[in-house]
Amino acid sequence: MTKLIFNTPAAQWEEALPLGNGRLGAMIYGSPDRERIQLNEDSIWSGGFRDRNNPAAKESLAEVRRLLNEGRADEAEEICLESFSGIPPAQRVYQTAGELLISFSPAGGFGHPWSGTRGGALLKDVSNYERSLDISRALHTLSFEYDNTVFKRECFISAAAGLLVLRFTAENKDGKPSPPFQRGKISFRASLDRGVFYDRKGNIDDAAFLCRDENIPFCAMMKVIQKGGSQRSRGGFITVANADEALLFLDIQTGWIGEELSRKRGDAEDAEGRVREVYKIQEVCLEKINRQIGRGWDELLQEHVGEYRSWYDRVELKIDGADDTVKYFNFCRYLLISCSRPGTHPANLQGLWNPHMDPPWGCDYTININTQMNYWAACMCNLAETEEPLFDLLERMYPNGKQTAHSMYGCRGFTAHHNTDIWGDTAPRDYWIPASYWVLGAAWLSLHIWEHYEYTLDKDFLKKYFYLLKDACLFFVDFLSPGKDSFLVVSPSVSPENSYRLNETDCASLCAGCEMDNQILRKLFSVVICVLEEFSRRRGGAEDAEEEGEKGRGKRGEEVADLKNLLGRIAEARVHGNGGICEWNEEFEEAEPGHRHFSHLWGLFPGDAISCETPELAAAARKSIEHRLAADGGHTGWSRAWLINFFARLGDGEAALENLNLLFKDFTLPNLFNNGPPFQIDGNFGALAGITQMLVQSRLRDGLQAELKLLPALPQEWQSGSLKGIRIKGNLELDIEWRGGKITSYNVRNKGTEEVSVIVI
Repeated sequence: MTKLIFNTPAAQWEEALPLGNGRLGAMIYGSPDRERIQLNEDSIWSGGFRDRNNPAAKESLAEVRRLLNEGRADEAEEICLESFSGIPPAQRVYQTAGELLISFSPAGGFGHPWSGTRGGALLKDVSNYERSLDISRALHTLSFEYDNTVFKRECFISAAAGLLVLRFTAENKDGKPSPPFQRGKISFRASLDRGVFYDRKGNIDDAAFLCRDENIPFCAMMKVIQKGGSQRSRGGFITVANADEALLFLDIQTGWIGEELSRKRGDAEDAEGRVREVYKIQEVCLEKINRQIGRGWDELLQEHVGEYRSWYDRVELKIDGADDTVKYFNFCRYLLISCSRPGTHPANLQGLWNPHMDPPWGCDYTININTQMNYWAACMCNLAETEEPLFDLLERMYPNGKQTAHSMYGCRGFTAHHNTDIWGDTAPRDYWIPASYWVLGAAWLSLHIWEHYEYTLDKDFLKKYFYLLKDACLFFVDFLSPGKDSFLVVSPSVSPENSYRLNETDCASLCAGCEMDNQILRKLFSVVICVLEEFSRRRGGAEDAEEEGEKGRGKRGEEVADLKNLLGRIAEARVHGNGGICEWNEEFEEAEPGHRHFSHLWGLFPGDAISCETPELAAAARKSIEHRLAADGGHTGWSRAWLINFFARLGDGEAALENLNLLFKDFTLPNLFNNGPPFQIDGNFGALAGITQMLVQSRLRDGLQAELKLLPALPQEWQSGSLKGIRIKGNLELDIEWRGGKITSYNVRNKGTEEVSVIVI
């Protein structure tokens, strides 16, 4: 249950196998004669920061709101297209670093690594071919037999050493030592390539490199050491002939220096300065490789596996008769560990692995669900540290979001729309009305701070990041406007990516508030109120020094009273005439009944306003799901993953398993990546959360009381099993075992110093 095994090479990228250390990523194809390893480094994006805010929005806001209140959404959309769209509309995109190409020839003739010219052993000439990914050790292995010899390639990307390491070996088929005349069977030529999208390549100190000088500059570099045989390095190639064994080391370094770079870099920067910067990057690459190159395979592998397993071994799942589910669960944990680490960038639409220069949807951070879904399972699965890059991104978004709030809407606080990029760009992206003008991206992302706190009870963490929660809330203190029925609404807004019917012939997306907005804001306001009240009780916390003492506590009291007043004017979930949850603040009819988004069910999951404790709303939520599915909803991988979580929250294990099986059947690629289509990693991580939610759910009540549900949505097929090391809210760790569908034992461990009571329901 810890290996993915294939008996043929990958015919396409979606069949290749992923490696990663959070920063560096690789997809390995495993061809015997011409190896292809597609490479990524998480800070290689298409360009620098730009202020894309559209100042016309502030002048047009009142007019757009008036038109929406009058039911003239089509006219409001025309204004938004011109006045609210970012200038330019596009954000930066995440790009591949290129490829490592290796052609082999036991006979010494390599052929061309990019052509069909025969180099080494073709697949028809080999036997006992196998490529595998050991997800318990984060190790890729390829082996095959050719010419009475067992050839093997083993590869890992070490977080400890910060490098990709690839070993080539060859042994006699019978396992006996080769006689002298049969040694030296490893011959290959290696080069780095990026099509036309690079500026320089060459060799330095026996290493081969490839560089891009523009935008965020980067350098990819490799170096080889071998036992026996010979080596030459020239023309951007490294050629090894007749070696007994070889080790290839690869690193990629970039000019990314965070916020400072985002403010300094621009199209006008002189080329000479960029080249100097790239030379410095080359030096860093070479120094890193040289520092590790003498340590040897065994030492580096042992260090890598030990570091990786300090993450992977935290959780163990066993389900009798459900080996494929367990393997998938473990693989998804492997992906999260491999693409998101402290100090790296967050998991994007494809996690870390992207083969394109201009990828689908920019391979960016889509923050109207996809980025959030990437991290639903982080704390649950005892991998809370993997969420740290998300909070780093929020901090980069903050100054940009303040500027967007002020220049586009005349508001305090900070906001973001439905997309962001490596720079934390917060202006609207694209000219797509169903998504572009939604202003709750920062609000939803900020709620991950609270979720993270509930799992860890890390007060220092909450103090550090509370300003993001507070200022995300402050934006809506200013932005909310009166709607119908005396409620406050977000106007203009959209229910992400969905549309409704204006009449028999016309549809619209822009609206004066929707259910997702209401639920996110009710949660956000409640959290900020809770934290402010706690700060007031403790007479300290995250407030500025001048706010301490009676004056400070009085000010916080006024803030709390104002927020409570506003909270009371945000509508709660309502039941539509069709029996489902109202998606908009009016009873509109959906233009696409089977839409992939379930935005109006945010309060069911990841929110918690709809549950078995609100039976009328829970029944309406189920009705909404049935309505979507009857119209062929759930037709993307991530959407199907969301359904698993919904049914887990509704306590319906059979429906949850049905949707998990449909995800496996219809939305899972040969290498277990989620198929959107195309590949998006959010479906993997959403399903990981769903499997976990089927077995354990927790919430933190007032004070330090953890409420725990064991096996809340256990399907009949999962009659016996165990789950160890899972995290629950309250900084607690849990082990459970069950037989015959019933809990036989459980153990809760407190990981902190706070006294937390546990109630099992």
